[in-house]
Amino acid sequence: MPTVTGRFAEARLYLIYCAALLHPGHTVPTFAEPAPTTISLDTHSDDELVLIIEEGRRQLDRQIADLDRIRNRAGALATVSLALTAAIATKATDVLQHHWALTALWACSCTLAVLAVAGAASVLSARAVFGRTDAQMAAQGPRPVRNHLAEAYAEVAGVGEETVRTFLTVFRDAVTLTVASALAFLVVLAGLAHSPGSTTPEPTKEATCPTSTTCSPSPTLK
Repeated sequence: MPTVTGRFAEARLYLIYCAALLHPGHTVPTFAEPAPTTISLDTHSDDELVLIIEEGRRQLDRQIADLDRIRNRAGALATVSLALTAAIATKATDVLQHHWALTALWACSCTLAVLAVAGAASVLSARAVFGRTDAQMAAQGPRPVRNHLAEAYAEVAGVGEETVRTFLTVFRDAVTLTVASALAFLVVLAGLAHSPGSTTPEPTKEATCPTSTTCSPSPTLK
């Protein structure tokens, strides 16, 4: 599995996930390789091997269920962040007529909202890699099959754990970007409300005639 490490690894991985929207089906990286399994199962009893296989199956099922929950939340987040982006875009005309600092804050809020939409959408569409066992390979593998399956489940469990951890991190970053964008947009709205150009002009008063006199139209010059 490809990995992203080093400085600003989380930010770089988030941008890679956003760019993965342009490459459907492309395998996205994780933060680390699964920990290698070096445990020998030759000394385990048959009951212990069966227990390892059952726990391995439960762990894989739990990983898939965790990813489904993350994707369900990402779908709701994508809807919210998309609505936020639309709301920010509707204020473009009003903001561009004010001070450059307010315009810069609006642009920052819009950028964060777009990145949040891209991150949530990538969680929904990116290819998730999980470990699995092949029944045909297990049948053709070394004997006894029970030992082979137990070793396989012990090895592939770490792949799904890294995948779920990475998807959860990307979702968390998308939530953070959405909140930051919303806060910046609230500041922009407050700035628009208190700017001098946003005051509502007072309605003009029509001239009234005293009750004791009769108003007549002014003569027009020919």
